[in-house]
Amino acid sequence: MKALSKRQSEILSFIEKYIEENGKGPTLEEIASAFSFSSAAAHYAVNALVKKGSLEKDEGKNRAITLCEEAREARENVKIPLFPEEPCPESIGKKETDRSCYISKMMAKDGAYAFIVHSESMKEAGIMPGDIAILSQSTDKVRNGDIVLADSGENNERLELRRYRKLPDYVLLIPDNAIMGIRKSNSVKVYGILIAIRRDYGLPSART
Repeated sequence: MKALSKRQSEILSFIEKYIEENGKGPTLEEIASAFSFSSAAAHYAVNALVKKGSLEKDEGKNRAITLCEEAREARENVKIPLFPEEPCPESIGKKETDRSCYISKMMAKDGAYAFIVHSESMKEAGIMPGDIAILSQSTDKVRNGDIVLADSGENNERLELRRYRKLPDYVLLIPDNAIMGIRKSNSVKVYGILIAIRRDYGLPSART
């Protein structure tokens, strides 16, 4: 891989972050907008990064930009369980699912799993049924405002994504949906902290 100029390094960093957060590459228009230059300049910059071996491009697709194979292997080769719906506590612990998806090593460093959202508990935050929620299993540093999958200790409770808020004597699990109630408990157990949402079902997936 050839050395990059400062601007090329900045553009590559933007593309890497975009792919990590969205699961797909940016368009030339999005790159142009991010750096306040023309689409033609974005096209030239991307082609230069392709020639230097930092990117690959499929001319037949709108979102044609991907990282080079070496970078993809470093970032996107971690397979995690993908549950078909909000998992129960028992299935999270045993990872009982025959589906999986791929995420970056950085996202998976503390352990992770994913599920297809069915609840509308966070719809006003833009998280809709059909989205893929990716959660970290490292829950010891949960903070107020984090979106979590948690159990408030109520009988026959369905696990749903909610905002976590700890008060002196209890914890609130707050939906971003005005028609749903807040759960209040002093025995909340958090099973995962949301780290990403995906909507693109064209992302790499596999059956185990």
